[in-house]
Amino acid sequence: MIIKKYNFSYTSSFKKKIFFPKTLDQLNLLLKKKFIIIGNLRSYNDSIISNGRYISLSKFNKITDFDKKKKIIEVESGQKLHELNKIILKENLFLPCTPGCKYVSIGGMVANNISGKLLLKNSLRSHIISIKILDKKNNIVECSKNKNKKLFYLTIGGRGRTGPIISAKFKLEKIQSNVIYQKNYAFNDFIKFNKSLPKLKQYKYAVCWLDFTKENFDGIIFAGKHVEKDERINYQFFDFKLTKILVILVSLFVNTKFLTIFFNFLFKLKNQIKQKNLLTYNNYFFPQNRIINWNEFFKKQGFIQFHVYVEKKRLLNLVNFIKADFVEQNLFSNFSILKFHNNHNLNYQKFSLSLDIPINKNIKLIKTRLNFYIEKFDLEVDLAKDMSMKKLNKKTLNTNSLFKISNFKFVNINFDSSLIKRFQDG
Repeated sequence: MIIKKYNFSYTSSFKKKIFFPKTLDQLNLLLKKKFIIIGNLRSYNDSIISNGRYISLSKFNKITDFDKKKKIIEVESGQKLHELNKIILKENLFLPCTPGCKYVSIGGMVANNISGKLLLKNSLRSHIISIKILDKKNNIVECSKNKNKKLFYLTIGGRGRTGPIISAKFKLEKIQSNVIYQKNYAFNDFIKFNKSLPKLKQYKYAVCWLDFTKENFDGIIFAGKHVEKDERINYQFFDFKLTKILVILVSLFVNTKFLTIFFNFLFKLKNQIKQKNLLTYNNYFFPQNRIINWNEFFKKQGFIQFHVYVEKKRLLNLVNFIKADFVEQNLFSNFSILKFHNNHNLNYQKFSLSLDIPINKNIKLIKTRLNFYIEKFDLEVDLAKDMSMKKLNKKTLNTNSLFKISNFKFVNINFDSSLIKRFQDG
């Protein structure tokens, strides 16, 4: 029996057979017709929807090379991040650019060029040495910043269009401990937020939570760094999966603005009282994964994640405008995050803003409003999360150059995705 499968935000689904090739020969046969490569179904948008064959590379899950002295590891694309972490952490090694979900596949991370909590070089591309892909002629091609350079940059963040990613080689970092020292910086206006930024220079990681239910610029920056001694926290809670009954009960409340206001109040109060903390890497990088199926709270109607990049000089205006419009449209974000995107120095001039918006009204209205924000502020959009755009604006096109006609020669013509079709038909 074929079971209906959903994306992570329950906004797209499919009910088709999934193929699980074990060898390159089996994979090559499947690629002769229209296809899509799926990872662990943690995508927020319609990138998993296709008219072609659904191919999972979960059987391609080996570590093909691991040089512990040079801190280099090559991993097949079907490996899951949480499985990789178990291996490398035993050697006190760590992949510094780590997304907020540990159940993603390595191939999915590369195809979407994920970001993490780094203050500097906060994109996976900066930490990839090379990748191996099957090109449109089904040849294995190794590419890097020096070899097949254009294919390298088009594949990382290319959403699978250049062909299946077979493996990726990463540069790891040596750490002394699995313990993260976390310091919280609370603020209730943009001036205090700005005053907190210089204090982050002593940390390696940071992420900012925003309270989008308040009129003022209100939130907390969670800064973190590895403890610089051989210290470990062995006792930690295990991730767990809620039963269907508990999911149904919680979902009755979680989609309401009132509950979000109440939760945000308690969340900020707790983190203001306890401003310093020692956490395991799990609890710092993947706090939501403590409940493995937390997204099922939204299964009935789903939620949309709005994820855009914005310069600091326009950040306050953007946030204030969206908050005011949310009030007018009776919308809200129950989880709102700012990430830092500094390439060379800690000047804090670029951020990414992501909002989780429960679909408590017509989904067409939400998409219309999100497109309006994009157009009004000329925003670059993270296509790994987008559900609303039909045409790529100039900024998004420039950072997703695989859509440019001059680069179509690298595209596998059998690759089929609803995400791509939206822009071709728009």
